[in-house]
Amino acid sequence: VVWYGNPVTNVDELKSLQAPVCGIFGRDDVQFPMSLLDKFQTALNEAQIDNVVRIYDGVGHAFWTGMDQIERGDEPQTSAYLQCTDFLKQFFG
Repeated sequence: VVWYGNPVTNVDELKSLQAPVCGIFGRDDVQFPMSLLDKFQTALNEAQIDNVVRIYDGVGHAFWTGMDQIERGDEPQTSAYLQCTDFLKQFFG
């Protein structure tokens, strides 16, 4: 699950992955512009890595900061949290 870090766009590097990728980003994140995120998802697809990459509108970098946001039901933090936990449950069973 990718929340932070530098998205890898090199197809050859991504081909070495042995697991699916879940990417969670904010559309207003100045560190990861949409052009980079588009390249990331394209590279994942070209490397034939199963992936779910979601870009949440109206938020930037570090939009999820703690469980208190989930307990309050803040959006899109709660949706992103559920995306992450559902993905992990599906992968790890």
